[in-house]
Amino acid sequence: MPLIIEKIKALSPGKQRWLIAGAFMLAQAFIWLVLFRTPLFGDKSITDVPIYYSYASRIARGMLPYRDFACEYPPVAMLLFSLPRIYSGPGYPAFASLFETEMLLFSCGNVALLTIAAWKQWGSLRKLAGTLGAYTLFILAIGSIVESRFDLAAAFVILASLVCFITDKYVWAWLLLGVGLMTKVVPVLLAPFYFAVHLRRRQLAELWMGPAALLFAVAIIAIPFLLSAPAGLAGAFLYHFERPLQLESSWSSPLLLAARFSNYPVQILSSYGSHNVFSSLSKAFATLTMPVTFFFLALVYLFFLRRSSDDPQAGAEQLFRFAFVAIGLFIFTGKVFSPQFLIWLLPLVVLVKGPDRRLVLLFFAAVLLLTQIEFPYNYWRLYSLNGIIIIEVVLRNALLGALLLFTMIRSPKRLPP
Repeated sequence: MPLIIEKIKALSPGKQRWLIAGAFMLAQAFIWLVLFRTPLFGDKSITDVPIYYSYASRIARGMLPYRDFACEYPPVAMLLFSLPRIYSGPGYPAFASLFETEMLLFSCGNVALLTIAAWKQWGSLRKLAGTLGAYTLFILAIGSIVESRFDLAAAFVILASLVCFITDKYVWAWLLLGVGLMTKVVPVLLAPFYFAVHLRRRQLAELWMGPAALLFAVAIIAIPFLLSAPAGLAGAFLYHFERPLQLESSWSSPLLLAARFSNYPVQILSSYGSHNVFSSLSKAFATLTMPVTFFFLALVYLFFLRRSSDDPQAGAEQLFRFAFVAIGLFIFTGKVFSPQFLIWLLPLVVLVKGPDRRLVLLFFAAVLLLTQIEFPYNYWRLYSLNGIIIIEVVLRNALLGALLLFTMIRSPKRLPP
């Protein structure tokens, strides 16, 4: 063992970094192939993989999404479903295994990107190992849902775009936002941050080249479907605007509390691929979600603009912090709070830098653990309006909201130009 340690110390810092990254990639493989197969993580009774398999099988039979069948996922997501189906054949078990492997590859990709970003943030092997260790623990904290949803792909695109931006590959960063928009929509929330940085740094060319690159990526992906089924493609995006209040959302929390403890009448009905809350106030709440979300996102962007720095190092720190806050607020204030949405935040929160870092990571770990306790282990108890689980979900939502507010307010003030 001492000889191995000496050999590692003799390596260049670059090789040491990637040796650490490789070790954590192996840890990801161990989690997927071993830990997620144990009884602790074995509850996969609620999964979206059969839906992905159904869509991929239709595509394999020559059907075109949006024209030959309706679907609620953007084109890049449909591609991600199709890739495992190419190699699995018609058998569902093989498809499920290959899809889980695909998500493992995206998680390993996140480890590689985090290696680049963490080194730029701290330039320390110890901090790098801590960052990758926190990401790995958070994967365990949220549970096996990471392998049965495609949200790790969205997280990868978000992180890849940010890494490109902080390494001055601006066009690539904006292009990836376009790809992200056509994968899960949410990566486009980073665009105002990029625009604000260009504006503050007086990068006039990037002010138009960046958005143009985003639109170019969207156009390249969308044009085949716009030509064949424009209404069907539009429906894949409008579907999400039309959804009612989902059971786990922050907006549903007061309705569930009232139903459980004061006999306020609510119904839990299945629609739009989820269980949703219906009551005398649910429609009004659902209508409010969009303006409230836009209002709070506007505050985040304004706060970022006031605190962003000309210094590249400080600018990168602020970018990761505020990306976490903005995407987190989108989840917190939205009318749908599916547990897998938290996957988008996993590679962002571990890059938060500052004296509050440990506290942020600790409270986010609590959010993830509370989420896993509710989903999948106690989800049906929530559905049946069990009082303890309602309180647990309300606590989770409140904790996330408080964490996001704390993280934004604690952001370092802007350095003088």
